[in-house]
Amino acid sequence: MISSLKINNIALIESSLINFNSGFNVLTGETGAGKSIIIDSLNFVLGAKADKTLIKSGKDYAKVEVVFELNNISNEIKSFFDSVFLEPENTIIISRYYNLNGKNECRVNGEAVTLAMLKKLASCLVDIFGQHDNVALLDVKNHIKFVDALSNKIENLKVNLSEQLSQLKEINNQITSLGGVGEDKQKNINLLEYEINEIEAFNLKENEDVELENKHKMFINSEKLKTNLQEILSNLNGSELSVNSKLKSSSYNFNQISNCSEDILNLKNRLDTCMYDLLDISETVSDLLNSTDFSEEELDQVMERLDAIKDLKRKYGKTIPDILAYLQSAKEKLNNLLNSDEKLKDLVIRKNALLSQIYNVCVDLTNERKKVGETLSKKLVLELSDLGIKNASFVVNFNNSYNIDNIETKVGLTGADNLEFLFSANSGVEVRPLTKIISGGEMSRFMLAFKCVCRDNNAEKTMVFDEIDAGIGGLIGLEIGKKIANISKTNQVLCVTHLAQIATFADSHFKIEKTVDNFITSSNVFALNSENVVKEIARMIGSKSDSEYGLLNAKELLSNAIAFKNKLV
Repeated sequence: MISSLKINNIALIESSLINFNSGFNVLTGETGAGKSIIIDSLNFVLGAKADKTLIKSGKDYAKVEVVFELNNISNEIKSFFDSVFLEPENTIIISRYYNLNGKNECRVNGEAVTLAMLKKLASCLVDIFGQHDNVALLDVKNHIKFVDALSNKIENLKVNLSEQLSQLKEINNQITSLGGVGEDKQKNINLLEYEINEIEAFNLKENEDVELENKHKMFINSEKLKTNLQEILSNLNGSELSVNSKLKSSSYNFNQISNCSEDILNLKNRLDTCMYDLLDISETVSDLLNSTDFSEEELDQVMERLDAIKDLKRKYGKTIPDILAYLQSAKEKLNNLLNSDEKLKDLVIRKNALLSQIYNVCVDLTNERKKVGETLSKKLVLELSDLGIKNASFVVNFNNSYNIDNIETKVGLTGADNLEFLFSANSGVEVRPLTKIISGGEMSRFMLAFKCVCRDNNAEKTMVFDEIDAGIGGLIGLEIGKKIANISKTNQVLCVTHLAQIATFADSHFKIEKTVDNFITSSNVFALNSENVVKEIARMIGSKSDSEYGLLNAKELLSNAIAFKNKLV
């Protein structure tokens, strides 16, 4: 149960500490007093989405702390504590901090946890019913979740199914890696053979593309190359004024005086080295000049080869080494495909056996859900009758199309069932899809009836009802109060309500009031004593605080509620 909720800087609440009790806790107040802030704060500390609008105006952060006191620690809660390396404790303190900069900090018993981890723990501690549950009820995809929540056996079957689907995925990946079976395999073989032949036909060589690019540049610059290379040759050795001629002459002169000093000999050697280098350059330029005579046909061949290599790069890799590596890989894949028959045969046998197991689990899930559906139908009809829908009919309708042959395409993590809730609120009217015919008042009662049915599966959870009286009044409100009182015998209940008929059944009554001080509006929460409870009930039924009749009426409602609760087992 929730023993306390401490709120700081949430909406209109600057600071508030609420000490809840076991049993039925009710929160009341005028419209707009801030009752929803309490539920918003609880949702926030338990992991709901937060934004800056939640923070009280003028403050730079919001923080909420909730303390749970548990009689028993479930396996799910033990598992959570193991995941954060903490010892399980009967006292669980959850806090959450959020500031204007978007910093979000969640802690459990002082240990920092992620938002996802916090939500997982919260789902084991609290069950909150609000308007979003009505929205969930109107989504057919959620109907299977409502059914599954009523059976531990279903959850165990889904765990088993999840493991089998993981195995199926792995087998399918192996089959794919071997090229598949039948036509798929042959298509892969044909594709690989085509790719190998296409690459090998070009007989690529490393750096060939670079060489071709260089040759192409020379082709398109051939006239400029020829003119400049001829000029260079002329300068080097084309006449008596050529560089080489002058170097030879200078070398001869140095040779005549080389025995005069060591420095002169060194200069001669250096000059000879330059001369030899220039001779080598001259020969290379001459070779380049001879290679600048290109034909249009040669240019077309180079361009065609470059285009072909670019096409191969587009298909198989950015560079020639990449293409050659792809070629090697394709050959290995082709070899595996051509020699994979035995492996594929074994995988197909394993897959078929696994699909048979998956089908059997799906059948078990269907059968268990049908049993749960029948029980749910009977219990819901009884609960709805107590809540004023006397002639209700309810059916969990299965519209399945799976079989052993198509199970792979039909199965998912929840199985292969396609179910929907059918409902009728009136005798003689056939059941129809609940999402299309249920009214607002009926929806609230339906969800309360469902909570009554499933509370045995959530004995440790705190049940939170946020304005469950929407669209309801009079005697129906009284019946809802009785239902919640009944739930509170096994579960702690927190309930926000506008109806006195519901509030009279509370074991602890809290009032939310809005005040204005120096033009600053605030909401405050007060625990009411018995005298003030009578006054608050009188207010809720529309009487003035000093109305004797209103106070007597309130006392009568409270007396009747106490008498009803005393009869509960």
